[in-house]
Amino acid sequence: MFRVIALASLIALAGCHRQADAPDDAPTGLKVKEGDGQVTVSWDQQPGLTYWIFFQAGSTVTAAATGVPLIFDAQSPRVVAGLANGTQYAFVMNATNQDSRAGPSTPVVRGFPRLAGATWDPGAPLAPQDLNGVAFGAVAVAGVSTNRIVTVGNAGTIFTGDYNYTNKSPPGVTSWNPPTSVPVGISDLSAVIYTGQFVALGTNGSILTSPDGNTWTSASSVPSAPGTTMHGIAFGIVSNAATYVAVGNGGSIFRSPDLVTWTVVVPPPTGSDLFSVSFLNGGFVATGAGGALLTSPDGTTWTVRNSTASTALRGTAFGTGSAATGASYVVVGDAGTILTSPDGTNWSPSNPASLSQGLRSITFGSRFVAVGQGEIVAYSDDGTNWQLSSVVDPAGPADLSAVIFTPAMYVAVGTSGANAVSK
Repeated sequence: MFRVIALASLIALAGCHRQADAPDDAPTGLKVKEGDGQVTVSWDQQPGLTYWIFFQAGSTVTAAATGVPLIFDAQSPRVVAGLANGTQYAFVMNATNQDSRAGPSTPVVRGFPRLAGATWDPGAPLAPQDLNGVAFGAVAVAGVSTNRIVTVGNAGTIFTGDYNYTNKSPPGVTSWNPPTSVPVGISDLSAVIYTGQFVALGTNGSILTSPDGNTWTSASSVPSAPGTTMHGIAFGIVSNAATYVAVGNGGSIFRSPDLVTWTVVVPPPTGSDLFSVSFLNGGFVATGAGGALLTSPDGTTWTVRNSTASTALRGTAFGTGSAATGASYVVVGDAGTILTSPDGTNWSPSNPASLSQGLRSITFGSRFVAVGQGEIVAYSDDGTNWQLSSVVDPAGPADLSAVIFTPAMYVAVGTSGANAVSK
């Protein structure tokens, strides 16, 4: 009798743990939004189901086919990265219910990853103050690495945002937040960089540092002359040593190994105001008023280059370009000025005839992207051939002052708190 009861109990227990029924329907609302080297897959997610994404290069794909890459337990929206731009990919999905068999598959949806930089999504203005610089870096928050964007501007304005590629409002970050701690009496901030920590430069030469973008402390100020405006700061490794360079009006150039001791370059190689400095391809490049363009291997010894331009030059980038043109430097400036150089020594104009707006900043991510007056954007895959776009901003066109590249996304900031991203 005991054996019969025990057997009945086992049968009842097995019945309680039988395999769940598969979903009756395929996932609905499957969409693929193309991005830079990746796509964002979204669908109508239902509670209790486990979703599978299958994909491969080409025009079609079959769920669970041999050798087909898959993503298990996907949550909508899901970024699928590591794809080749210009290549068609096919995507299909199905779902399981707990430990059930897979339900029906969706129709195949296709997408072509493509370079970012051509279309832009504006965010709501962050502040009435102008934003002058933006930087990106990985920080530790409660022991967890977090990708963070920091922007700075006039009247000591600072905002931080955690990188969030799929977020729509605000675009590109989870949210923008003011810092939790800053020194009193901050001046206008003209630039910010990331060097393992965030470093912001004040127009009066003040230096602020932060390990995470939230808590800021003062470092030793750049000892510029009273009334001198400091515009740009860069960081590089020279002969295995850390090197900071800051530039400003009157051709002012300062060098520091540690943000504590600053050395002025005397005599200044130029008397022109310098608006930007960058560390590119193993050396420093500074640009400024009247076509001023200088290069240095170490931040101490500078050479004035013939830029061939008479307009103010505002920013520099270096990128690999196309297979035909090879790597090149690109400088941008007022009145649509664009200059290119294969070596940083010999420069030639490269701007499209239709571009007359001033360009304020340039970066290289997956292509060259420059931004400027009236939220104009110029982009190029090789530094020579350029196309124009703009930010369609409900708040009205602003002047964009700085642009950077984050994973698969450009971020630009400008006057009156303007901000926009391109994915």
